[in-house]
Amino acid sequence: MKGSGWDVSEIMEGVQRGDFHLFMHEEGCMVGEFIESPRHKVIHIFAAGGTLKAMSELGPTVEAFGRLHNCDYAAATGRKGWERYARRHGYVPARGIEKGL
Repeated sequence: MKGSGWDVSEIMEGVQRGDFHLFMHEEGCMVGEFIESPRHKVIHIFAAGGTLKAMSELGPTVEAFGRLHNCDYAAATGRKGWERYARRHGYVPARGIEKGL
């Protein structure tokens, strides 16, 4: 979970509470959450790690899970190095700004 801002115990606690969703593969995993606004519901992957094979095989699973839960978008937060990979899978990079509080 290095680089995600979370440690494994925090993520597992969130999964146990039902706040986070863990998608497992023998070569990696993804962790997601739902983000809701008045107009949209998003399945948002905020932590992932493993092989490209694992990421490629988990992607459709995450998207199907989102559709099952009435999400109209799938999103992921990651380092810039994932941008080319994400584009090949139909994702469009968004640029945001943030500030630690």
